[in-house]
Amino acid sequence: MMSLRLFTGAAAAAALTFALPAAAHAAPVVVPDDCAKAQAIAEMAERDYEDMVKWYQDLITQGGHPGVVGEQAVADAKADLDRAAAEAQRICGP
Repeated sequence: MMSLRLFTGAAAAAALTFALPAAAHAAPVVVPDDCAKAQAIAEMAERDYEDMVKWYQDLITQGGHPGVVGEQAVADAKADLDRAAAEAQRICGP
């Protein structure tokens, strides 16, 4: 009885060993529209970030101080840009 359990456990482990890597490396299906949408979102995020940086620099040039809220807005725009670019890279591939 013990050898049957051992054999069953070994067979299950072997099946998982061969089944999981194949599923993990399966190429995702990429629809061209998904890639175009992801790139458009990344480009929009880049424009938003550039606009935010320009606003921030203009405010400083005019003698103003954007404060913590302005700095956080620039940081948030940068984070959105990074997320959108990473998502586009993931969807569209290298």
